[in-house]
Amino acid sequence: MINVENINYSIKNNKILENISFTINHGDMVSIIGPNGAGKSTLVKLLTGLIKADSGSILLYNKNVYEYKKKDRAKLISYVPQEYNFAVADLTVEEFTATGRYPYLDYFGTITPNQQEKIEYYMNLTNIYPLKNRNISTLSGGEKQRVLIAAALAQEAEFIILDEVSSNLDPKIKDDINNLLIKLNNEKKFAVITITHDLNYSLKAKSKFICIKNGRLHAFKTHKEMFEEKIFDSLFNMHFDYINYENNEVIIPK
Repeated sequence: MINVENINYSIKNNKILENISFTINHGDMVSIIGPNGAGKSTLVKLLTGLIKADSGSILLYNKNVYEYKKKDRAKLISYVPQEYNFAVADLTVEEFTATGRYPYLDYFGTITPNQQEKIEYYMNLTNIYPLKNRNISTLSGGEKQRVLIAAALAQEAEFIILDEVSSNLDPKIKDDINNLLIKLNNEKKFAVITITHDLNYSLKAKSKFICIKNGRLHAFKTHKEMFEEKIFDSLFNMHFDYINYENNEVIIPK
């Protein structure tokens, strides 16, 4: 599990996050939501160990996340950023996907037949195998996002964390990616933790919700609690219509 206890984070005495606590278990589907500037991306960077909290603790299987060696932590947490500078990675699709296997490679980075099989499996899973010999710089935005996700899946970490990876994609590609994450999570291969503004996707995924507002934990609720208690209203300071289509909850701004 990931156990977050009373974490605080500031930049130049400006509080970004204050007294945040929650627990995420293996196999959970979790959506981190809230207004822009609430501190969601900062929270994700803390969870992945990219930055360090001022106080409080983040325990990954009862061990401080910062105490893990880089490769050991990568076997447990993979991270897909909202944006990635592909210009620094002059690689083909296959080569970039292979970077996800680095926690499992030997000192020389040898790609064994078993490693190659896994790389091809995740390229197929994300529908990028036909692009495997293409340089990443030649891909569309949606194709690049799929490559990022393929590399993250290839890590085979127990927790995959995604920062608004589908926010700028067309509806069909966004739906494909969302459905893939739901499918893999339902198979209990890993926990999926996603920063998202697609609230109906999160309801469809029957997600748990970490709601951040003004740097504080506004709510940590199940999808049913979010719907039944109409927490979206207070989180975003607006009113929604809450519609139940035979237990498939949908919210629509009024």
